[in-house]
Amino acid sequence: MQNRRDFLSASAVLALAGTAPRAIAQGKPPIRIGAIQALTGFAADYGALYSAAINLAMNDINAAGGINGSKLEIRIEDDQLAAQQAVLMYRKHVSDGMVAVLGPVAGTAWETVAPIANAMRCPAINSNALKPGVSRKPYAVRLHPPDDTMIPEGLAEFHKALPQIKRVVIAGDVQEASGAAGIEEFAKAAAKLGIEVLDRVSYQTRTTDFSPMAIKVRSANPDAVLISSLGPTSLGFVKELETQRFDKPILINALVWAGNAFINALGTAGTRLYSLGLTTSEHDQGNPAHDQFNDRYLKFAGETTKLTKPINICNTSLTYDTVMLLADILRQKKIDGNTDVAAAREAIKDGIAALTEWKGINTIHMRANGDGHIQTHLLRAVPDRKTWEFALPLAERLNTPIIPA
Repeated sequence: MQNRRDFLSASAVLALAGTAPRAIAQGKPPIRIGAIQALTGFAADYGALYSAAINLAMNDINAAGGINGSKLEIRIEDDQLAAQQAVLMYRKHVSDGMVAVLGPVAGTAWETVAPIANAMRCPAINSNALKPGVSRKPYAVRLHPPDDTMIPEGLAEFHKALPQIKRVVIAGDVQEASGAAGIEEFAKAAAKLGIEVLDRVSYQTRTTDFSPMAIKVRSANPDAVLISSLGPTSLGFVKELETQRFDKPILINALVWAGNAFINALGTAGTRLYSLGLTTSEHDQGNPAHDQFNDRYLKFAGETTKLTKPINICNTSLTYDTVMLLADILRQKKIDGNTDVAAAREAIKDGIAALTEWKGINTIHMRANGDGHIQTHLLRAVPDRKTWEFALPLAERLNTPIIPA
């Protein structure tokens, strides 16, 4: 186990000072990594956020001398948040000789790519998808906690913060894998907390008219609504609920905490809105490494992207950590740009398999099924400042992991 905080501090100084040491060994070819992001289409907002974190990590590594004498080179391909395109981009990375692939982002795409990664024997490391049960060891692992831990941990805090909530409606996108899975996880978590589910309301990813769904929610008269869908879809639904004067609390899973457009466009519809997440842009939350990352990331993303400001930090630190974790494995396995590609892939796979805990900006505990675990907390939307904040004070947050057997 290696602690990355010393490395983060050193790389931050290099990046901020604009100085970089000479490469350890001139003339070695780069280590080439692939990445899959949604760079265009309705979810390009996600791609811009995560690509900035990938590039910041790559720059920090190279500014500190690279890896075993080689620079790190990460090539990002666009899957437009479409599963079939993600498969094509993964195959392209493999055929182009990349030693590992970061992503894809969406649950549907990860569910499709994970088994292919094992068939093609090239590591794929996911740091975003939420659908449980789709990681496939040994070549396809996910560092981001899926909804089978995020939803029960976050809903437990929601119940603690709002104990008067006894009856809910669950709504979500049944077309997108993470959205559909989140509906089921909300139902299971609600049952364990003794919360009655009055009804389920479904829609699809590109639904534009949410009035029938909102009418159905209002007719059930719940104490709250639990929603599972991507940011653009959730936004349309939440806005329609506001139009129909639904004024009860709304909890949406981490599909809206991750992303930038949702929180910036929420407006007055966010008055009683909550989400689930690992971090916020707040300072002094007990993790100085994250405070430092916040400042550096916001500066870098503000200069290199066209993201609407304020930029939502969300889970970008975990994307950064993913690159750093992979860099650690490359160092430990003595991989450089001259290493045979097949041998490098096998060594990376073995390095990932040996992980039990890794400490960077986030502390990631690896589960036996190939997923990571980081404790989830309840977040509250602050629409006037267009940001998220922790809903409970630090001392009152729950820190008991809820991990299925």
